[in-house]
Amino acid sequence: MKNLIYGGIIVLCLVISGIVILVTRSGGSGGIDELSDDAQTWVFCVGCKASYEMGEKEFYTQLKQKSVELANPMARAYLTCQKCGKDRVVTAIKCGKCGEVFPEGVVPGDLADRCPKCKFSATEEKRKARLAQQSQN
Repeated sequence: MKNLIYGGIIVLCLVISGIVILVTRSGGSGGIDELSDDAQTWVFCVGCKASYEMGEKEFYTQLKQKSVELANPMARAYLTCQKCGKDRVVTAIKCGKCGEVFPEGVVPGDLADRCPKCKFSATEEKRKARLAQQSQN
């Protein structure tokens, strides 16, 4: 009798988890098609050091295509640079303080948006502001 109750509880939990998965995964397609055609993102060529803005939707569409073309799914996909023509373009960040454009995560072991030139990080500033606000409350 005890095993029957445990079995019933397990089956009930599996049914509930299945329902939760179906409900949470069915909301909108998400993905690249949901991105705005007007949104821009900074990119950086690690080959020629050129930086420029390109459409965010275009960036992720090209990145998806390059990833599919790779034989090794674990390899990092690079986009083709508009300036030098080599496959060396990665996503980048423009520093909000000094204006430097750099590859995301260029400072090892630090925040992805840490500027290598002036050491500014927008993420760090937001955290500091949030902590200051919490300490006032």
